[in-house]
Amino acid sequence: MRTNVYLLSYAPLISILLFSTSLAIATSELALMWLNDVGVYDELLQILTARNTKLLVWLGFLIIYFMIFSSLKLISDTINQLGFAFFIKEQVGTTLSMLRPGSILLLVGGCISFAFMTSFPLVCLVLTSSFLIYFFFYVFQISKMTSSAGAVGLVIFLFLAWGLLLAGLAWVGLSLFNSLGEAVLFPK
Repeated sequence: MRTNVYLLSYAPLISILLFSTSLAIATSELALMWLNDVGVYDELLQILTARNTKLLVWLGFLIIYFMIFSSLKLISDTINQLGFAFFIKEQVGTTLSMLRPGSILLLVGGCISFAFMTSFPLVCLVLTSSFLIYFFFYVFQISKMTSSAGAVGLVIFLFLAWGLLLAGLAWVGLSLFNSLGEAVLFPK
């Protein structure tokens, strides 16, 4: 019996939805506790019901996490295929099909994250563990398709690309934070 080759194509989307939902639930609990501590939650209850306030906060975090994970998936695919163009010599494109079952690992991680959705650190731990397991699967599959020098070159390229991207984002974030702090603390 032959299976459809596109059967696993929805696994990344479902994984993103699962991780986004569990992180949104965990973050919304923390945000509501913080809003209660600073005294804003009681003011919100005058405008909205408690249920609607929780739903609004949860939906806001769900949208934010979904956008973050979706953009990271897009960037990841782009960097990955650029690395393949540099380090893997093939004509058919079988490497991408060999990596597709790895999305099941992230799907399982997303399902496990639902068991810990009320604890932000545990959801982050499941997310990190899922990424590490996927990384080992990735390296194992890549080592089958290319020489050891090509596999090492590809992994170094991926680390450099992600390092530059994250360093650039950190620099932009710190610059914005610094200019905001300067504007608040030292107004002209």
